[in-house]
Amino acid sequence: MATGDSSTVVVNDNATVLQIDLHQCADADDENADTTPIVDELVRLLPKRNKKPYLHILGFGDLLSQVTIGELWHTPRIFREYKADLTDDAKKFREEADRRRKLMIKNGNAVESGDRLRVIGHDEGIFKDEKYKDFPKEARSYPGQSIEFLDGEDYVGTFEAFIHAPFKPKEDSDETRNNSSLALQITLTEGTGVGKALFFGDREYPTIKQVFDITKERERDQYLEWNVQLAAHHCSKKVMFWKDDGSDKETYRKDLIEDFENAAFEGAYIVASCRSDFTDGEGDNPPHSKAREKYEGIVDAGHFLCTHEYPTKDDLQPIVFSVGSDGFGSDDKQTRSKGPSGLAAAVTAARGAEKPPGSQVGFGPL
Repeated sequence: MATGDSSTVVVNDNATVLQIDLHQCADADDENADTTPIVDELVRLLPKRNKKPYLHILGFGDLLSQVTIGELWHTPRIFREYKADLTDDAKKFREEADRRRKLMIKNGNAVESGDRLRVIGHDEGIFKDEKYKDFPKEARSYPGQSIEFLDGEDYVGTFEAFIHAPFKPKEDSDETRNNSSLALQITLTEGTGVGKALFFGDREYPTIKQVFDITKERERDQYLEWNVQLAAHHCSKKVMFWKDDGSDKETYRKDLIEDFENAAFEGAYIVASCRSDFTDGEGDNPPHSKAREKYEGIVDAGHFLCTHEYPTKDDLQPIVFSVGSDGFGSDDKQTRSKGPSGLAAAVTAARGAEKPPGSQVGFGPL
């Protein structure tokens, strides 16, 4: 997938699969390239309902014609502010979201899987708009709230997605599209075992720091905790090196790195979804060697993982983490003999079955 995100969450009940972003490279079908055909891999592994692969997806690719997407999560703001340069995939996403929006307004809770839409935004910006003012309240989500329902099913006690951002837009804001992306913490629970993952999208220092400051101010520190964190913007140094307005010098922001470290559980992992070409040259960002160095300083040795180095540069495989009754763990291919990944095993076992395996929930970038 090169320098791009493709992260999959397998939720135990009903073989529910949640896709967070999707990135299939143009050369993914070239057998000599070091990239994976993510769409083909998902279609192969996904559980099936009515003989068609079944998926919840937050990102979007060319899966639409091959996969039943039970529920689409949509943040309309970015599509409104960047109409002029939407990619073909983004246009397909917008069209599908609009189709579902109309059905949701017309039919409400009667809408079936494959037509459902969840909209994430603010009353001030989105839900007062003519297109969304009649959108069902139960399908609206706001920053500072948790989502525990997926595709109409109740996953309370098993799955929780806490929405950190996008924030309410400011009238004088020149915020980039990277800093208007979805940021969330996902918690998976299996018995007494718990695993937490942080996703900040392509956000940079100011808004990630804002997430931590606001959440701590409201005494919701549990939503900052993490066992695994996807390094924002593919290990960009703009997460911890920043130039203030009016300044011509970029400085290291230790405060955010300390926030990351203080919120991490023992044995936590950081995953960088990028090629293995970490340098510190001018314009070489992302990924950046300085960002990698700072991340490696807050996790145990060997717990910073790059998708294009795992388990080795010559034998790339999915990075998989799982949650069982004994807690959070890594399906560590760097120290194990080669075999099916936890993600593949969990999803493959659920394919075509009415009920999934009862012993595992898991997540991990593909």
